Amino acid sequence: MVRTAVLAVVVAVAAAMPPHDNASGIVGTWELVSRTDRDTAGHVLSEATLGALPIGYLMYDAAGHVAAQLVARDRTGVECESLRQSPDSNNNANIAGYSAYFGRYEVDARMGIVRHKLDGALAPGDVGKHLWRHFAIAGDTLTIWFDPLGGDGTPRRRTLVWHRTSS
Repeated sequence: MVRTAVLAVVVAVAAAMPPHDNASGIVGTWELVSRTDRDTAGHVLSEATLGALPIGYLMYDAAGHVAAQLVARDRTGVECESLRQSPDSNNNANIAGYSAYFGRYEVDARMGIVRHKLDGALAPGDVGKHLWRHFAIAGDTLTIWFDPLGGDGTPRRRTLVWHRTSS
C-alpha cells in the first residue's frame, strides 16, 4: 500500500515537470511515428526527400552517443547516385531517400535543446556538422522540431514525433 502511494507521488511529480528537465529521459531507442513540415503559416508542406511517411530509428545512449536512420517508405525508382544536399547547415543530407548519421550529443535541459555532433554520416559533407534540435518528452513520446530550409530555400518547421521502444 505504501509502495503504491509512493509510486503514485513519483509519477505525479514526474508528470508535472517540464518535459525537458530530465535530460537522461532522452536515453533510449525511439521509433519514428511522424515527420511533418509546415510553412510559417502552419500549412503542411510536401517533403520530397523522404516522403510523407518515412520510417526510422533514433538512439541515444547514456554515454552521450547518438545514431539516427530514416528512410523513405517507398524508394521505387530512386537512383542511388542522387545526393540531396541540405541547403542549410542545421540539416543533414540524404542519398536515394535514406538519411543516416552517428556521433555524440549534448543536452541543454534549460533551453530544451539537444545538439548532435556528427562523427560519421551517409553524406560525406555532413561529417563534423552540429545539428541543433528542440525537444520535449512526455511519457514515451519524444517530439523534436527545428527550422530547416526547404529545397527551394524557403523556411519551414520540421516536427518529428518518436515513440520509445526501449530505455
